[in-house]
Amino acid sequence: MKKKTLIAAGLAALLACSIGFAGCGGGGNEKQLLSAYRGETKDADGNMVYNTELFYSNQVQQGYPDPQVLDDTARSGYYYLFGTSGSFECMRSKDLVNWEAVGPTFFQRQSDEVRKATASNLWAPEVIYDEETELYYMFFSATPEADAKYPDGNAAGIVNNSHMYNMYVATSSEPDGPYTMVDFSLEENCHTFEQADGTVAGRVHNGYNTQAGVVLDEMTKEDELTGKYAYTEVDGVYYEAAFPHYYAKFCLFAPDELYKYNDRMGITQKAGDSRTDGLVWNAGYFGNIDPHPYVDPVSGERYLYCNMSRPTAIMVVHMFDWLTPDWENAAICTMGNFFTVEDWRNNTNKGVSYEESDCNEGPHVLYHESASQAEGEGSYYLTFSCNDYGKSNYCVATAIADSPLGPFRKLTEAEGGTVLRSMTTESQTVSGAGHHSFVTRGDKQYIIYHRHIDYTAAGAARYTATDELKWITVEDINGNLIDVPYTNGPTDSMQPLPEFVSGYKNVAEGMQVSCTDADADVSWMTDGLLSVHKTADPTFMDYVRETYIDETATFTLDFASATTIRAILVYNSAFETSVFYNIPEIELTLADGSKRYIRDIAFDTEQYCQMGGEFGELLLYVKSGSAAFAEFYDIAVTSVKITVEVPEGQDSVGISEIRILGK
Repeated sequence: MKKKTLIAAGLAALLACSIGFAGCGGGGNEKQLLSAYRGETKDADGNMVYNTELFYSNQVQQGYPDPQVLDDTARSGYYYLFGTSGSFECMRSKDLVNWEAVGPTFFQRQSDEVRKATASNLWAPEVIYDEETELYYMFFSATPEADAKYPDGNAAGIVNNSHMYNMYVATSSEPDGPYTMVDFSLEENCHTFEQADGTVAGRVHNGYNTQAGVVLDEMTKEDELTGKYAYTEVDGVYYEAAFPHYYAKFCLFAPDELYKYNDRMGITQKAGDSRTDGLVWNAGYFGNIDPHPYVDPVSGERYLYCNMSRPTAIMVVHMFDWLTPDWENAAICTMGNFFTVEDWRNNTNKGVSYEESDCNEGPHVLYHESASQAEGEGSYYLTFSCNDYGKSNYCVATAIADSPLGPFRKLTEAEGGTVLRSMTTESQTVSGAGHHSFVTRGDKQYIIYHRHIDYTAAGAARYTATDELKWITVEDINGNLIDVPYTNGPTDSMQPLPEFVSGYKNVAEGMQVSCTDADADVSWMTDGLLSVHKTADPTFMDYVRETYIDETATFTLDFASATTIRAILVYNSAFETSVFYNIPEIELTLADGSKRYIRDIAFDTEQYCQMGGEFGELLLYVKSGSAAFAEFYDIAVTSVKITVEVPEGQDSVGISEIRILGK
């Protein structure tokens, strides 16, 4: 992304009409006008030019599908972006907005065997740094080439020769690699741990069976779903499942343990069950994608979340270390189209309103303590993507639990169950917003996600976007108050850069506002929440409302002391019937009591609206999350008054939010 500064025309205006010159603007006006840039200038493509040291826009396409951002600022000073990108290219940034490529991270110095083991479907890597080992761990899935030595699955216990979506792990001493695949045939990578009850658990060097023809004489029909054995059945004879394939030694999930876990969970496909792709899958052994390593901030324990491909679900396993799953402490977290795993087991209450297909993937976990919760007694929010990534209804949903292992319950739409959803914004530019990660910086949080490069084509071509994440207190289905995450987006309009980048924050958030329209509920103007959804659940949207005026009105924000400000943004309504087109005046009161004025700040209909009618007078669509703005040189003020105009013939105007960028 090329850097831009205030355009020449804007600078000329600032210099020609500087602070303290009375009458600038002509007509003998006694009011002292403050020069400001309002976004009047467009580039060669017709896009508004803005100050990239203060603002950003998700219209700039960069990054990858399935993005994960690693916060490495404490060590290297950078954020690192990983995603589905061939040989796992990597990008880095200091501001979460402008990314520079730093090259491939994985396919360097890898053996031919590793290349075969990762032949296709290299998807969704996530990286975590471990303080104890001082290593970076990259988790990812891939599909190996079929092992030609073992063409016949189920022959005397040998599991089929090609397995989709193995879970792998690679390590590096640097965040941008190169990463080296972990080989679990090496004893140094296999660890055991003594548990509290004195038993030993973990991974044993070459612990899974590679020998065909081992008959399980003691195996019974009743044992099939107990997880006691990894097995195959041929003509009524039970064989211990054998995994002699070259790629098995690279599997983070030892194949026999994964097999037995899936049987214990009741997720099986028996020998001979075929899939549409022609592969035969044996009971208990099938793929995992979309890993998410997570350290519980309360206990310090490690967990790995990922997707289960048959059926599509999300599972979690406690990790003794980042190479050793603790299969005794593992669980299914969510199941496609069911609110709880218990519902799935009982086959009750199927049908989640925002899930149009049985897909749950791309997990990420947030720990959050609400105001009513004691320290260390917060909730775990499992956010995940649902529906088809290639379609517009791909979105991010939320499930909640009291423990990293669950049980989790998906939130309903009325509770704010979808934390990121482009469909309900009715956007004409954003599609398929989903598969995400989160970054916390100070008291601010951001969601980094992908969306389709081409809104109309959708499909697999996607890029990375960033928006602000907030928390809202809502009433849950049991009448209790809970906090839920809410995204100020997805946006496709100019937004303020994070404070740690620009040095400016929204000093208006939480301020009291007064209004000349006594009927206006001004509490929504500075709550920090953008109204972006046009068709979301009305119960939930009662928590994210706009301030309505039915006549031209002036809003006043008084500061406790002189505050330096740099820009003012007035966010428009998300609804076409309530849009304003002009802010006639902004009045600024300085510390010495003098006043400055900014006149006629137009809402950029060319940028943010679709107009129709014979003369372009009809508003057909407004892009939600967009604002009219004025930017100026730093000025210290004690009060800001903003007048918003109700257009002639329009019943009312809705204002989503007022942001004042200051220090």
